[in-house]
Amino acid sequence: MELLEYEKKHLEQIRGELAECTVLLKYDGSFPLSEAGQIALYGNGARRTIKGGSGSGEVNSHFFVNVESGLEASGFIITTKTWLDAYDLIFTDAQKKFAKTIKTRAKEKHTNIISEGMGAVMPEPEYTIPLEGSGDTAIYVLARTSGEGNDREFVPGDILLTNTEVRDISALQEKYSRFLLVLNVGGPVDLSPVAEKVGNILLLSQLGVETGYALSDILLGKENPSGKLTTTWASMEAYPRIGDFGEMNDTRYKEGIYVGYRYFDSARVEPLFPFGFGLSFSSFEISNVEATVQGEEILFRTVIKNTGRFPGKEVLQLYVSKPENRLDQPCQELAGFVKSSLLHASQEEELIIRCRMSDLSSYSSEAGCWILEKGDYFFRLGTDCTRTKVIVRIRLEEDIITRKAKNVCGTADFTDWKPETERIETFLPEIPIIIMEPKMMCRRETENILEEGIDYRVSALSDEDLISMSIGAYDPKGHLGSIIGSASVSVAGAAGETSKVS
Repeated sequence: MELLEYEKKHLEQIRGELAECTVLLKYDGSFPLSEAGQIALYGNGARRTIKGGSGSGEVNSHFFVNVESGLEASGFIITTKTWLDAYDLIFTDAQKKFAKTIKTRAKEKHTNIISEGMGAVMPEPEYTIPLEGSGDTAIYVLARTSGEGNDREFVPGDILLTNTEVRDISALQEKYSRFLLVLNVGGPVDLSPVAEKVGNILLLSQLGVETGYALSDILLGKENPSGKLTTTWASMEAYPRIGDFGEMNDTRYKEGIYVGYRYFDSARVEPLFPFGFGLSFSSFEISNVEATVQGEEILFRTVIKNTGRFPGKEVLQLYVSKPENRLDQPCQELAGFVKSSLLHASQEEELIIRCRMSDLSSYSSEAGCWILEKGDYFFRLGTDCTRTKVIVRIRLEEDIITRKAKNVCGTADFTDWKPETERIETFLPEIPIIIMEPKMMCRRETENILEEGIDYRVSALSDEDLISMSIGAYDPKGHLGSIIGSASVSVAGAAGETSKVS
């Protein structure tokens, strides 16, 4: 198939960016490979690689390069075609059975088959296929799909590994001198049964049409994975069970601000892989860290050096621990980050992270404003949320209101959950203190934040015009013309579609 010129330019541009979207979770030094050769390829994502999930995560494309074809295009000889063919037969049979269950479920519920199946995930089948493949290098591609319409679940074949996957991944780690577990997933998977055993784990993610090429580039060292986790990966038992998921319109989000890494850090729960985590084929050193104040902006300068053998990039992350007075605060939160350029061996670069104090303010529902509470703000610099070092302490000697607003959402009938662990700064050594004057702060005196940023041309529209923009092609007779509702045919941008032309 012949691609259009703009498509070729687009693919050329993203090819070099794909590795930056991958995250190296474990590394024992056995990769990258010096050249393409024999390789044993296993896993449900080896041939049935997922490029982007289902529903709104799916996009029609002219072509797609799965892991198998991407490796072969780069010169690898796959020695496990028999395994891949056997898995195809098992998958096809399981898919037919799953389709029947969807039809049965729709019939029992008197619903549309498409509605019932939207976002539904077929359980990964259990099987026994001999792990026979020549060569000393093996890759297992673990795939998981997900999409709109259904939540992911803590069941084998979804967030949890199946018995087959645990057995085969563990066996391959023992069988081959070089083994890489590749995660072709759109969200976390509980890797606790294999995380300690496996020496190399790469979160490939779901990278679109050239996913297979991205993996081959990383295996051959043409690209170095340099992404960082934007979610915390933990075992099933480590996740909090706070909240009340009852009636759709009457849910109490009792976890409050303690979501994601804010929970794990504050409750002192150790995850498998923390927020912001990501390794590299290379290694890096941070030095010459200093903080200076310019008005309300703080500049954090540092030097990053590549101390390894391979070219690579590193991401420095800035976290802040706020004083906890009247307002509840997590142990720390991300305040800024910066990524280095491509650094070769022994090359170094100065990096700067900028942070405005007013951006760190917290909302007080009681006072109806964003506020910086008086006290000490501890700033930490590092490469993920658990590997940081305190570099400076900014002190405010009085409360500062940075923006006034107006409560419009009512009052909750519950109190947010709060951890009982002691704040981390209690144990910190003496560090430099910078006193920041209140007059330095940026203050916004808006009484109603809902009025900000409004395009006042909207005021010329009638109520009927505004309603039609919001509800799409509303049919008072209740005829549903699309699986995603009336919005898809009449509201610009809804579900990737455009407006209906009348």
